[in-house]
Amino acid sequence: MEQTEVLIIGAGPVGIEVAWHLQQARIEVLHVDAGSIGHTIERFFPPSTRFFSSPERLAIAGIDIPLSTQEKLTGEAYLAYLRSVVATRNLPIRTFCRVVSAERVDGGGYRVGMSEPSGRCWQVEAKRVILASGGTDRPRRLGIPGEDLPHVHTSLGDPHRFFQRRVLVVGGRNSAIESALRCWRVHADVAISYRGQDIHERVKYWLRPEVVSLVDEGRIKAFMPTQVRKILPDQVVLEHLDSGDTINLPVDDVLLQIGYEQDGTLFQLFGISTEGEQASPVHNPDTLETNLPGVYVAGTATAGTQRRFAAYIETSHDHGPRIAAALTGAPPPPVAEARVLPEA
Repeated sequence: MEQTEVLIIGAGPVGIEVAWHLQQARIEVLHVDAGSIGHTIERFFPPSTRFFSSPERLAIAGIDIPLSTQEKLTGEAYLAYLRSVVATRNLPIRTFCRVVSAERVDGGGYRVGMSEPSGRCWQVEAKRVILASGGTDRPRRLGIPGEDLPHVHTSLGDPHRFFQRRVLVVGGRNSAIESALRCWRVHADVAISYRGQDIHERVKYWLRPEVVSLVDEGRIKAFMPTQVRKILPDQVVLEHLDSGDTINLPVDDVLLQIGYEQDGTLFQLFGISTEGEQASPVHNPDTLETNLPGVYVAGTATAGTQRRFAAYIETSHDHGPRIAAALTGAPPPPVAEARVLPEA
């Protein structure tokens, strides 16, 4: 059985930055992730999707993000940056190690069980644990008949697959509008279903005007406010939320872009209390320690399932210093002011 001072679970940007701060404080760390580093970006960002935040707000571990243009970073560019940070700062991370069990041990600390894709299982004892596991673990569901049919997708992937197909995009925020635009550009017949009266006002400023124009010109069909009630092999049933009328819309593919939710399994394994509609883990905002002694949360994991993003990479840069201060007995730094960002 391995032993370590601190076990960090989650190797997204904030998890990596926390590891660097603990390294600076000369605290022994074992760092694992259930997927690759930056797994959420790799899994859920469509190709060439740009961040809303500016590059300097996304920089971590004291390493600037060099750019030859003034544009926003793509997901691919940011993953390359994360690889460079991990290699440059010498931050060893064991990827594809999933936590499957957790228990308190006598005398303090936790015994955590790990599983790897090869079938190998192992355990580690850590005096303290940091959960930097994120808040967008899986797509939200509509909870309607037909949602699991094979032509229903929750990620855009390469839009080429939708060439000359009838695609209904469900949602009216950033992910949905970007997907609708990408599909239209590869000559898909695109329709949007959204429960709001109009495309959301907080959609990225370089996307919203173009899609609004395409809707006004009739090149993209918009059904608003509507809600999908049933998905069939060759059509969807929409309900108009103002009139109650139903619309039978022929489709070849349905692309659900209604956001993501947090998987609370880790919190349940450790026995961390959650609260509120978003099931946010209970924690001390000064130290980020949860209701369990020696277990901390960091990054977007602190906010549970977010409907409006108040916890994000750029609002979590002080999490590493605050946890390091708590572990070394130093005074906590000031809490960063929250800034609400557009929803995905």
